[in-house]
Amino acid sequence: MVAQLDRQYLHLAGPGAGLRRAISYAFYEGRPATTRGQWFNPVVARVLRRAEQAPAVPPDRPVFVLGTGRSGTTHLGRLLSAHPQVGWLNEPKLMWSRLVPGEDVSGFYQPAGRFVLGPDDATAELRQAASAVLTSYLRTVRATRAVVKYPELTYRARFLEALFPDAVLVAIVRRPEDVVHSVAGWNARNAAGDEDWWGVGDRKWRQLCEQLAPADPLLAAVLDQAGDEPLTPGERAATEWVLGARALAEARACVDLRVRYDDLVADPAGTMRRVLAACGLDPDPRVLALAEASTVRGPHAAPAGLGRLADAVAAVRGEVGL
Repeated sequence: MVAQLDRQYLHLAGPGAGLRRAISYAFYEGRPATTRGQWFNPVVARVLRRAEQAPAVPPDRPVFVLGTGRSGTTHLGRLLSAHPQVGWLNEPKLMWSRLVPGEDVSGFYQPAGRFVLGPDDATAELRQAASAVLTSYLRTVRATRAVVKYPELTYRARFLEALFPDAVLVAIVRRPEDVVHSVAGWNARNAAGDEDWWGVGDRKWRQLCEQLAPADPLLAAVLDQAGDEPLTPGERAATEWVLGARALAEARACVDLRVRYDDLVADPAGTMRRVLAACGLDPDPRVLALAEASTVRGPHAAPAGLGRLADAVAAVRGEVGL
């Protein structure tokens, strides 16, 4: 689905939300290596370059959606985008790679990157540029509140607090078995050559193992014992889930609201009321209607695929309410 738009969304969220979403997708998000239309990235880069030079007025309480990929982050952002005050940026990788050179861990725009960014990385120059970009974006889409979803931000909560002191951080967590199953499905649909869930030429996976895994004794032991025997796709996805969950647990003081994906599935409208309240947004009926209509109430994935990561998963899942 292009720009996360379909007939149901346009019917329930309305044409205004559809237009905001189309502009966001076309001119601000960029096209990573696993998608079509990369030829348009120079146009997006020019738009972003001009936005960076706009007056640096801090945006009003930007909302950042945190969570490991395939945890429901896109769905949550899409629901929030139905709100008439919201402009939603879904994984604006090109924007972040321009603002923070060296942050692209997947190798889509840069050869290498860092997962973790901290308060010291939020320099005055970066605060000015980031404020200019988001404020310019909001003016363009005629919205007052920005919602940004980018899974790498899961490891950057304190950086976001320093960058935007009034930011709202909403984290969503999902059962690891379901995440593992969903990652496999994503790869089956989108992988092309050496470009897949794990970045270009496995860059994301290698940097995840080098930068994050050593800090988790259970994960480090599994990777060390594996040696030359590669982890299965399910074990890889479970590794990423453990690291993302650990990052959210360590950043709990920064997170304004943690949402369980199962709660969103069980009570879409009720859960979105909580999310909207945490974001300082009124409970707009368009958001609630879209939540009820588009939240899939499917069965859990079979409890398999964790393999050698089972103990590492068990050690952290309780820390994020699962």
